Amino acid sequence: MKVSSFFVSLMGAIQWVALFGWAGCARAQAPTNQASLARQSSIVFSGTVSKIGATSFADVPKSAQTLVVRVDSIVKKPSAVSLKKGDDVTVEVKDPSVFQEGTHATFYTDGWIFGSGVAVKELGHEIGPGVGGTTKAAGADEKAHGQGQEQISDQELRDRLNSADFVVIGRVTDIHRWNVPKSAYRVTEHDPDWHEAVVEVQSVLKGGKVKGNKVVVRFPQRNDVAWVHSPKFEKNQQGIFCLNRDQVSGVPMTKLGGHEVNVYTCLGHGDSLPMSEEARVRSFLKAQ
Repeated sequence: MKVSSFFVSLMGAIQWVALFGWAGCARAQAPTNQASLARQSSIVFSGTVSKIGATSFADVPKSAQTLVVRVDSIVKKPSAVSLKKGDDVTVEVKDPSVFQEGTHATFYTDGWIFGSGVAVKELGHEIGPGVGGTTKAAGADEKAHGQGQEQISDQELRDRLNSADFVVIGRVTDIHRWNVPKSAYRVTEHDPDWHEAVVEVQSVLKGGKVKGNKVVVRFPQRNDVAWVHSPKFEKNQQGIFCLNRDQVSGVPMTKLGGHEVNVYTCLGHGDSLPMSEEARVRSFLKAQ
């Protein structure tokens, strides 16, 4: 009887560890590094799960891993992505079992599908205090992420300035669609919908003198996942442009004012900057 009781107690202890011990160990694991996740992610936002196994627009394939999340605040996103507080986003998560309707979390994601809405794939997440979480806590999170993003932006900008053929201050005087020659570019599901911006150069910060003081900048107008980081231009837009000679569209020359001119591209995050960044850009170029 004593031996039997011993084994019963032992088996009970093993079951207790199996049920509760490993969960406790999992909860005790170190939290995911926020800065690392922020660097990897193109879109970071806080939101509240509103639907499980659903999607926010028809173009996204529905599965057990898709959630609809109502955006509470934006921490990081490309300027080309239209996303704001109150929008519904589809998030394909790694483990849907950790979420339920009403779960509040910060989502670290990459772009997935863009159409009548935004769909993203989860790289990581942090479960928040819930729907009743305090505004103070959310604000502290945003401030911490904002500081991390400023560091990332500095490094990205240095790299971009280093690799640019030209860095200019200018104003967009005209926008028109570029009709791609059939022999030059194969249209795919990620067709960029090329447009050309005529930029009047007001000052050259890096590179040689611009002939005629105008350049043609080719850019993708489409908000496809392949081009989501590329700037989109508007007429009369003024700013700082990091330009490279076009090696992407397949036709690196075009006509401007009756003359053949080189075409430049402005395709990456940070390639187009507002005038408020002029001092930072000049300081980085001076340090090169």
